[in-house]
Amino acid sequence: MKVLVLAGGESSEREVSLTSGRAVFETLRQLGHTVQAVDPATGVSLLTDAGKFITVDSGEKSDSPDKQKALPLAFRINNDLKDIDVAFIALHGGDGENGLCQSLLELAGVRYTGSAMAACAMSMDKAITKRLCRSEGILTPQWELYRLADSVIPDNLAEIIAQRFILPVVVKPNDSGSTVGLTKVERNEEINGALESALKESTNILVEQFVPGRELTVAVLDGRSFPVIEIVPESGLYDYEAKYTDGKSEYICPAVIPASIGDAVRRAAVKLFEVIGCAGLARVDFMLDEDGRFYCLELNSVPGMTDLSLAPMAAKADGIDFPQLMQMLLESALDRPAK
Repeated sequence: MKVLVLAGGESSEREVSLTSGRAVFETLRQLGHTVQAVDPATGVSLLTDAGKFITVDSGEKSDSPDKQKALPLAFRINNDLKDIDVAFIALHGGDGENGLCQSLLELAGVRYTGSAMAACAMSMDKAITKRLCRSEGILTPQWELYRLADSVIPDNLAEIIAQRFILPVVVKPNDSGSTVGLTKVERNEEINGALESALKESTNILVEQFVPGRELTVAVLDGRSFPVIEIVPESGLYDYEAKYTDGKSEYICPAVIPASIGDAVRRAAVKLFEVIGCAGLARVDFMLDEDGRFYCLELNSVPGMTDLSLAPMAAKADGIDFPQLMQMLLESALDRPAK
């Protein structure tokens, strides 16, 4: 099978995407597929002329002059995707997860891994996801969305938030991932700093009531849920450092929780997956409070594929190793007709 891996991109999750892309590329090659890799942010190949995966951030460069002069993927999509059977999307955040990349691939009539444009756009918008949760009877923490169209924080916004919520709260970009720009706020004087951090990523800022408890996540593959994982961050907050620094978090898979709660969490994850219209692999994050109530935080339509990534960990606990998972994602893409 001829596969094009898309990795890198322009979002703040670029580094994670490149790590995912390398893991996907090397595994697909081992499975016997013919694999190319391109960074859609530049249109430049992520392979040396010898076929080795590189990253544009590593200082390595392809020896081929025509690769260095390539235009961004949006301008040359028909050429890049010529004779490609499947595009494997390993882009996290930004245009790789908000539906733009998916729409370009659909225009080119190329099959691709993961969810379609509309599902990606909905899941990337955390407020929309939370509204869908509420409509389906899935608990989600109380929230408020603040749209700062002029990229300026109103003088009284911190006061409004302090009156609206009981601290602590979580302040985060409404349409970003990997907890980039996320802050747990415990004191009123920290609100403005948290807003400024989130504003660096998005002009749409979500303020969410913090739910103390245990952090759980469920990976779903085409409607099949994998065992629940409990995340135990060393710092108590599963932020960017806790996610991507080895040893900063402990992962318990399967999570040691009552079977009834585990089953209910998995059903809720599948329900949200189906309501949003997801396909391929996705991951749904929850908080479980001390009374046994679980609250949905968000759905990730393009979960990570790094050494510390949770979706492959959950699949492995269900008897599916990483190469098998990659093959299943390709087959999932082929089962859906190109548009």
